[in-house]
This record gives sequence, structure tokens and C-alpha cells, in this order.
Amino acid sequence: MLNGDTSSESYRASHQSADTVADYISTFEVGYCAALWRKVEQPLLESILRPLGGPDRTSLDFACGTGRIAKVAALFFGSVVGVDVSEAMLLAASVPDNVTLLCIDITSVTGQQTFDVATALRFFLNAEDALRRDALRAIYRHLRKGGVLVCNIQLNATSPIGLISRILNRACPGRPRNTLTLDQFSRVLSDEGFEVVESTYYGYLPRPGRFFPRLCEVLIEPFEKVCRSLKVPGYFAENFLVVSRKA
Repeated sequence: MLNGDTSSESYRASHQSADTVADYISTFEVGYCAALWRKVEQPLLESILRPLGGPDRTSLDFACGTGRIAKVAALFFGSVVGVDVSEAMLLAASVPDNVTLLCIDITSVTGQQTFDVATALRFFLNAEDALRRDALRAIYRHLRKGGVLVCNIQLNATSPIGLISRILNRACPGRPRNTLTLDQFSRVLSDEGFEVVESTYYGYLPRPGRFFPRLCEVLIEPFEKVCRSLKVPGYFAENFLVVSRKA
């Protein structure tokens, strides 16, 4: 069984409150996640989306939240559509003119438009397996033939924090900490009709929770560069990004 099946409440309902939205926004303002996004993740995402884009190309951002990923896609695509089930998240979004935000659940309502590329970051890890697969099927339906899905997992099960999380799951099964390996997630993608064409591990600095936010901001980029120069195996990294194609 993949992690994510143990929650009694669907992940669909997890970002509906104003407090949750405020906490999400603050996560990317200062500290580990903010530094990882600015210095590692965003440049990586840009390097992947740039060659896929073009003025006549379109992109779908699934579970777009406050539009953080949609704004990056807007740099490279003529038109971007962001979809999310949380009105509270969308109300907090700020996006450029070529981005349209829709409060809709495309796992149950199929739109007419299809896209060249889809993005879905920070969604699949915490979604329960049924929702994870529903989302992949919905994205598949909304991609054109040969369309590309760019997505990530933010807690690799083989990383130091991933291993600690798995130990804690055994000790305290009532409070699951979701983890996935690249192999596990690749199998789910394959099951739902996607062929993995590229994967990248990143985030080698172990995440210390809410501790040492300023230190993380200073260390995260040089730590990443040192690990890459030393060819540290990817299974030590905390995150991975996957590029897959609609088969």
C-alpha cells in the first residue's frame, strides 16, 4: 500500500480554510522551503518548461493554489490555466494576465480545453492513492497527444528525513508522514498511461522543520552544489521531479 491511504479525510478538503492558506503562503516566504524554491526548485522548473513552451503553447497547472507554479509557466507559455478546488487559495493568488484561474475539480468535471503541458507540484505526495490516480486520469484527459506532465514529490522515502518519517510511522501509526520513492511513483504514473522520460533529484540539505530558517537560506544552495559536484546518490535527496509523457 502506498503512503497516503491512511487519512480519513480527503486531501481535497485540506486547503479550504484561511488559516491553512496563510500558513501555506508563509512557508514560501522564509526558511527551508522558501530557499529551496527560490534557489533550487524554481530554476530547475524553468529549465524544464522553457524548451516545452512557446507563444502558441498552452499549460495546465493542476492544484494551482496561490499560483506560484502558474506564474513560472506564464513566462514560457502563451496561455496558462490554473485549476484548484480551494476558493480560499485562489483568492490569495496573484498571477499575470495570461493566466486564468478556475475553481473547479477536473477529476469529476471534464473541461473542453486540452493542453500541451501540465504541471502538478506538491500535490501527489499527500493525496490519498485514489485521489492521486483520479488526478492523473484527469490530467491525462486534458493533455493533447504526446503532452507532458511535470510533477514532483517533496519527501523522498529514501532520504534521511524520509527514513526518519518511515520509522516514526511505525512508532506512531496514527499520525502518518507521507513518503514515496521514485520507483513507487513511477509505477503509479505508468499505471495511468504516462511514460517517465526524465527524473531529477534535488534538495540534498535535510529539512530541519521550523528550526534554523535563516541558516537554511544560507546553506541550501552551496550544499546542493557540493552534493552534485561530489555526485552524491539521488536517493539521499529529499525531493524529486518527474517529467512524463502521455503515452
